[in-house]
Amino acid sequence: MNKDSLSPLVYVNAYYMKKTILKENIGKSGIYMLTNLLTGDMYIGQYTDLSKRFRKYFTISYIISKKELIITRALIKYGYANFSVSILEYCDRCDLTVREQHYLDKFNPQYYILKIAGSSLGFKQSEETKLKISKALKGIYIGDKSALFGRFHTEETKKIMSLSKAGENNPLYGKIHSEYSKKLMSQRALNRKHTREIKDKMSKTHGNPVTIYEKCSSKGFEVIGSFVSARRAAKFLGISGSTVIKYMQSKAIFKDRYKFSSK
Repeated sequence: MNKDSLSPLVYVNAYYMKKTILKENIGKSGIYMLTNLLTGDMYIGQYTDLSKRFRKYFTISYIISKKELIITRALIKYGYANFSVSILEYCDRCDLTVREQHYLDKFNPQYYILKIAGSSLGFKQSEETKLKISKALKGIYIGDKSALFGRFHTEETKKIMSLSKAGENNPLYGKIHSEYSKKLMSQRALNRKHTREIKDKMSKTHGNPVTIYEKCSSKGFEVIGSFVSARRAAKFLGISGSTVIKYMQSKAIFKDRYKFSSK
C-alpha cells in the first residue's frame, strides 16, 4: 500500500492534547508536521523518538533558547493552542531522511528554510554570520512589514514572553538609576539636535534601499541581499555607508567582487 494513501494522525489542538501526544508517541520514530491554524504555515521534521521531540517543544525554556528557529518563534508568537500536530508517517530510523525529504517536496513548508532533509541536524551558524544577519535585518520588518502587524498576542503567548524577560533574564535586573543619572539622561534627550549637515548625511545613509550583488565565476552577478538603507548594506559587508553610496553612484565594482544598486 502506498504510504501516502494512509490518513495522517492529527492532534487538532497541541495545547489541550499535550499529554496524549507525548503518551502515544513514546519510542516511535517518524515524520511530524506542525501546522499554524491561523496562517496555514507548516513545519515538517523527523525524530527517532517523537515523544522526546514534542516534549522539547512543550518546554518553555527550550523554545526560548532556540529563538533562531522560525518554528519556535512562531510557537511563542501564536501559542500552542493555535497549532495542530500531525504524524505524517511512522517509519524506521534508517528511512527518516528519505521520507522527510518526500514530505518537504510535497508540502513545501513555510517554517522550514533548509529544504534538504536532515540538513538542520547539527547545523550551526558561526557567531559572525549570526551577527551579520542580525545587523542586516534590524529595522527591516517594522510597521506594516512586521509579522506582528495587526495581530494580538494570546494570554498564553504573553505569559511565555513575560517569563523570557523575568528575573535575571531582564537586562535591568539588579540595576537602579541614581537621581543624577536620571536628570542627565533627561537633559541629553532634550538637547539632542542634529545639524543640517548631519541630517543630510543621515538621509543619504538611511533613506536609500540597496541591493548587493556578488560576482560568481559561472553565473555573473547574483543577488545576496536587499537592505532598507546604505547603512544596513554597509554593516553586512563591514564597510562604511559612504563607501556603499560612492560605489552605487559610480556603478563601479567594489573590490572586484560586489556591486550595489538602488533597485
